[in-house]
Amino acid sequence: MSNHLVFIICLLAGCVVYFPPISALAALTLHSELYSHISLIPAVSLFFMWKRRGEIFAETSSSIPAGGAVVAAGLVVYGIALAFRGQLDTVAFRNTDMPNDFLTLCMAGFAAWVIGSFIAVYGKQASKKAMFPLGFLAFMIPIPSFLLNLIVTALQHASAEAANLVFMLSGAPYMRSGLVFEFSNVAVKVAEECSGIRSSLAFFILSIITGYMFLETVSRRVILALAIFPITVVKNAFRIVTITLLANYVDMRFLSSHWIHTSGGIPFFAVGLALFIPLVWLLRRTEMKRVPKVR
Repeated sequence: MSNHLVFIICLLAGCVVYFPPISALAALTLHSELYSHISLIPAVSLFFMWKRRGEIFAETSSSIPAGGAVVAAGLVVYGIALAFRGQLDTVAFRNTDMPNDFLTLCMAGFAAWVIGSFIAVYGKQASKKAMFPLGFLAFMIPIPSFLLNLIVTALQHASAEAANLVFMLSGAPYMRSGLVFEFSNVAVKVAEECSGIRSSLAFFILSIITGYMFLETVSRRVILALAIFPITVVKNAFRIVTITLLANYVDMRFLSSHWIHTSGGIPFFAVGLALFIPLVWLLRRTEMKRVPKVR
C-alpha cells in the first residue's frame, strides 16, 4: 500500500473522529464573515504541498512513534474540549452565541491529527520540508475569544486615534470624547464593527503567504506580518473619516444605507494594499544577499 493511500486513510479516519466539530465549523463559516476564509485554508495548504511535492516526498520514512505522539496530543485536547464544552460554549465573541472556544480546541486537535498522521506516514525529514503547508493549517483554528476581543479592542482604539489625526489634518471642526466624534450634523462612535478585524485577518494571512513566496529572511517575514496592524489602522482611519465627512457635509445616508458604509470594504481594502505592496517591494530590496529559503 502506498504512503499516499495510507495518509488519505488516516485523514478520512480523522474526519470521522472529528466529524461533529468539523460540521459545526462548516456551519460557522457560512454564518460568520470572520471565518469565511477557513474553507480555503486546506486548499491553499494542499497547493503548497503539491508545488513542493518533489522536494517533500523525495525521501520518506515512517515515524510512527513521533507522529502517534502528536495525534495523541490532539486527541487529549479534543477530550478536554468535550469535557468542558458547557463552559466553553458560554464564552462568546462580541456577544454572539457561536461556540468559538470549543471549536478552537477541537480544530487544534484535528490539526494535530493531520500533522501527526503526516509525520507517522512520511517521516520527520519530509515533515520538516512540509513545515509551511502543514503549519498553514493553523488558520483553520478559530481564534480564542479572549484574543479576538483583545485584538478588536486594540484595533478599535488605535483606529480612533488615527482617525482623530486625519480629522485634525482635514480642518473640519469637531469635538471628541473617547471613541465618539461630534460634528455639526452628526456624531459617530468608532464601534467594534469599525475595528476591521475581518480585513486584518485577511491581510495577516496574505502577509504569511507573501512572505513565504517572496521573502527569504525570517526577520523580514516577521516585519511584514507585524506591519499588518498599522496598515489596518490606517485603512480603518480613512474609512471612518471618509464616511463621517460625507455624512456630515453631503448626506446623512452615508452613515446608514449607503453602499460605502454597508459594503464599502473592498475600496478601502485597496487602501491597505496600496501600503502593503510597496512594503513587500521594499523588504525584498533590502535583503542584502540571497540565503537558502526557510520553508
